[in-house]
Amino acid sequence: MNAQRSDLAKWGRASLVEPGWRLLKRLASVKTKEPRITVGLDIGSTALKVVVLGPHKSSGARPLLGQHLEPLGDNPESQIPETIRRACSALRLSVKPLNLSVSGQWVIMRVVEMPTLNAHELAQALPFEAQRYLPFNIQDVVLDGAILGPAERNKLWVLIVACKRELVDRRISWIKQAGFEPALIDVDALALANAFTEHANGQTLSGTHALINVGAQWTNLAVLNHHIPYLVRDIPWGAKTLIRHVAEKLEREEAQIASQLKQGTPPADLLEAMKAACESLTAELQLSFDFFESRFGPPPERLLVSGGMSQCPGFLEALKSHLAQTPVVWMPREGLSNQFAVAYGLALRSAST
Repeated sequence: MNAQRSDLAKWGRASLVEPGWRLLKRLASVKTKEPRITVGLDIGSTALKVVVLGPHKSSGARPLLGQHLEPLGDNPESQIPETIRRACSALRLSVKPLNLSVSGQWVIMRVVEMPTLNAHELAQALPFEAQRYLPFNIQDVVLDGAILGPAERNKLWVLIVACKRELVDRRISWIKQAGFEPALIDVDALALANAFTEHANGQTLSGTHALINVGAQWTNLAVLNHHIPYLVRDIPWGAKTLIRHVAEKLEREEAQIASQLKQGTPPADLLEAMKAACESLTAELQLSFDFFESRFGPPPERLLVSGGMSQCPGFLEALKSHLAQTPVVWMPREGLSNQFAVAYGLALRSAST
């Protein structure tokens, strides 16, 4: 999604001429001079995460200049501009452009089969195809898409991404109120995939991988076949869901459960309650994996977990009790907390990629 207003036809022409892997480098952007420093800002429901990367060098990963988590208060939305200022001040940022992302119920992501058409024809067809999957009017969304690869019967797999314009506008407003400028807007699940593919060093990734980023309210899922994200979605489940279910089951206060989850290995009763609370998440994950297998190939061989919940003792064990895959904690790069996976994927991008 572009950080400035643009008609839908321009969005289609901008993205549909590119192969699928380029989507992870350029979902939408404002063309500017290549920056020496890029900043990824992940606006969550309970905290902001910021990652700063330095300029490219002749070889190796871009230098990690900083990472910072800034909690939000009890009324987070009204505090976001000021929280952005605090987070950027803590990192002593001198640059103004920020890369940010969207996720949640107002973001629709679908991989669909479309006829093999030229770029212009695909651009014209995209809004009509997208309207079939949108719960709101096409005029109320920012729309983008990209070709992922060939499908059967001379067709193409096309990823369609649509976001309610109101959400995009609100995030742009927060950035500007904080005194910064939006460089580009991506999608959480695609930023996650971008972080994963970045350090393949140009080599083709073999097999199928599932990335899940578990936050306070949402879980971002990306399933990649080799290096292409053939399934991306947001699942309405997060730390708040787990804490609420565990508190109800054990008849304790949510604050008490939240405190216990930050401590060492949870006691047996808490772990069993966590396993029960994870059933709804793992059911959604399994449905996604089954769908992926029915359309694109073998189910994921690996389940890589990031986000705040991945640091909770017992959470991976709770997931493991319901899934065939063994979940493992995933760190996008050395020296970076895995809470910053989305922010890192955003920081990797520049407006020209």
